[in-house]
Amino acid sequence: MKFNSQNSNFAAMTDEELVQFIVHSSNTNLFGILYDRYAQKVYGKCLGFAESRDVAEDLTQDIFVKLYLNLKNFRGESKFSTWLYSFAYNHCVNYSKLVLKKKRNEEVLDDENQYAEVVLTFVK
Repeated sequence: MKFNSQNSNFAAMTDEELVQFIVHSSNTNLFGILYDRYAQKVYGKCLGFAESRDVAEDLTQDIFVKLYLNLKNFRGESKFSTWLYSFAYNHCVNYSKLVLKKKRNEEVLDDENQYAEVVLTFVK
């Protein structure tokens, strides 16, 4: 997604200025500038956690949706890029934990099914 702003002043803003403007104006279109600046970097981070490119793309989209919803929480105590990196990293770690938990649950179910099959063979 490439954002073509009619006013190049927005594209020249720092990340922090742009975030403040987006939060105060609720201008969703300007969020595209941040997306264009960081989508590839976020995707690269997600690719390290994901099992496929499709999953990495989904994670990237999820991160940017959540990011937009949480922009008001950016306090400017660090650079926006640092905050975004932390945001993306935490999202990917949480995703990995969910995947691991799901795999463990599937393994437990497989073990229980195998146990049940063995018990049933002895019952017959």
